[in-house]
Amino acid sequence: MSESSPPVVVVGAGLAGLSTAMFLGLHGVPSLVVERHPGTSTQPKARGQFPNTMEALRVAGVAERVRKAGPAPDADFAISIVRSLTGPVIKTIMAEKGPDLSAFTPAGWGNTSQERAETVLAERAVELGAEIAFRTELVSFTQDAGGVTAVLRDLAGGTERTVRAGYLVAADGHRSPVRAALGIGRHGRGVLGDAVSALVEADLAAALPAELALIHVHNPELPTGSATLVSTDHPGRYAFAVGYRPGDAETAFSERHIVDLVRVAAGMPGLAVRVLDVGTTQTAALVADQFRAGRVLLAGDAAHVMPPTGGAGGNLAVLDGYQLGWKLAMVVRGQAGPALLDSHDAERRPYADWVVEQQYARMVERVAPHPRDGDVAEELPPEFALFGYRYPHGAVVREPDDDGAPFEDPAAPTGRPGSRAPHVGLATGSTIDLFGRGFVLLAGPSGAAWADAAAEAGRRLGIDVATHRIAAADAAGWCAAYGVGPGGASLVRPDGFVAWRSRGPGDPAAVEKALRTVLAR
Repeated sequence: MSESSPPVVVVGAGLAGLSTAMFLGLHGVPSLVVERHPGTSTQPKARGQFPNTMEALRVAGVAERVRKAGPAPDADFAISIVRSLTGPVIKTIMAEKGPDLSAFTPAGWGNTSQERAETVLAERAVELGAEIAFRTELVSFTQDAGGVTAVLRDLAGGTERTVRAGYLVAADGHRSPVRAALGIGRHGRGVLGDAVSALVEADLAAALPAELALIHVHNPELPTGSATLVSTDHPGRYAFAVGYRPGDAETAFSERHIVDLVRVAAGMPGLAVRVLDVGTTQTAALVADQFRAGRVLLAGDAAHVMPPTGGAGGNLAVLDGYQLGWKLAMVVRGQAGPALLDSHDAERRPYADWVVEQQYARMVERVAPHPRDGDVAEELPPEFALFGYRYPHGAVVREPDDDGAPFEDPAAPTGRPGSRAPHVGLATGSTIDLFGRGFVLLAGPSGAAWADAAAEAGRRLGIDVATHRIAAADAAGWCAAYGVGPGGASLVRPDGFVAWRSRGPGDPAAVEKALRTVLAR
């Protein structure tokens, strides 16, 4: 990678930017990541990885590294709503670990914090060919038909340099100067409130329901009626967030005031509390009006910002990089047409709209001291949210009878194009283990012609298409989950979503036609 002409410039070294760089590298495309801070995050932020995020991290070879990066990778994690830590429990949301989703995935839950996860992703991105330039900011950029020209400034020395890249990924946070420069608006419920965010030290272990915990406190003695207390990677240290009213900003950030509020939340008037750091955080529910503008693509908080309740923000950021990485890599390498990148908006934006609303609903339940009203979405079970969403309008060959539904019940999968390729247990493992590096053609035990056609199509198009024949002993379960017969086939994208299928024997040329459609060739 030439220093002055990286294939892709990624702005921001948070979860979204590092994930994008990592998956670009996994698919053979180096990138330059620029980050204005001196390193990855050192402050307590999001915690936890959903099983579908862990699936993606398995593809990159870092799932175990991320899982073990936390101080207690196998610790229980509890979420509850209380009057105070020593007072009545209003609701237990999660008692020990996340729900058992082994019927849908071979991957489990992770409980590593964002600051630890970022370190692992940064290391892996560099291993795969990325360059990360810390203390470097994007000053300006322009784009034309041939690429993006970016001016970068070294914040340590003040020097500037110009780089020319094929594409730019804006993973520069919820304020996103890149998004603002492009004039991309946002829609949603807007800014929901401001809060004091403090890192505190106190002896609360005996009052917590688990070694790691996320506690929502509903208490009328708090300024806005609620606060949140979260375990960090350091025993005895907690992230404490409490809302404040606009007129109280002067006193809201005083150390004495924060100590008093931690004592209220704990229900321990004499608790010894040490305030280590104080900042501010803003809660919002907003989604960018478009995720692509020419050669610039949005990811992470630049594309969508949501209340932290539910933990989806960090997971969505990692999966943005997973989804975008293979598409951008194939376009950069000339294996797909630029129009493939339109699917980043067509697929990820509707899903982000839904996730933001789900996070808002959880905020109303867990944080807001008022009941639901008719304007709040009903929460779907976790298996729907993680494995039931579909991309009916993206880079897939949509079937004529597809109703365009954005979700399906993962317990009764259809195998339709646009749906997640279901987890089916095989004698050799799971179908999920077959996906991630490139396109995969799964053929039934009588589908040898489809496997041969896929291999030939890959050679003709210059792309990798792995083929797998399902053994007769595994055929019944696989055929039912993928909606095909023993002579049928399913073409799965690098991100594990079904691109095309044939329910039975057919014209072998259909495989190449499907690949051309999906890859905009």
